[in-house]
Amino acid sequence: MSGRAQVQMVVGSRVEYVDALHAVAEEMAKLAGLGEDEGFHFALAIREAATNAVTHGNRQDPSKNVTLRFDLADNALRAYIVDQGPGFNFSGAADPRLPENRFKTSGRGLLLMRSFVDEVTYEHKPGEGTEVRLVKKLAG
Repeated sequence: MSGRAQVQMVVGSRVEYVDALHAVAEEMAKLAGLGEDEGFHFALAIREAATNAVTHGNRQDPSKNVTLRFDLADNALRAYIVDQGPGFNFSGAADPRLPENRFKTSGRGLLLMRSFVDEVTYEHKPGEGTEVRLVKKLAG
């Protein structure tokens, strides 16, 4: 795709809304020209980030929102997932590959995000929330 495309969605902090964000991520992956597997993995990274924003960031507080913005330009598909919560210590997250964490039912989202996109960065802005930035580089 040539040119630039931007899409933004704002949803309430409900786990049920993550499916809608996932669907939009799949469509953006298609617009970006990602193959089926790459598109699936990109959308899964978005799902993980959005789920974290709802459950950990906003703690499912219905008065708070999650914003998902896509920017398709400069041979990259970027996604920005922003919550309105108090923040999260990403560097202190448990490694799900360690023996003591292997059978836990959660805690794999950050690992999956890092596996499925080229760049993952986080920024917490006190009083504003946390922004997770995911970048998938595109061929050509």
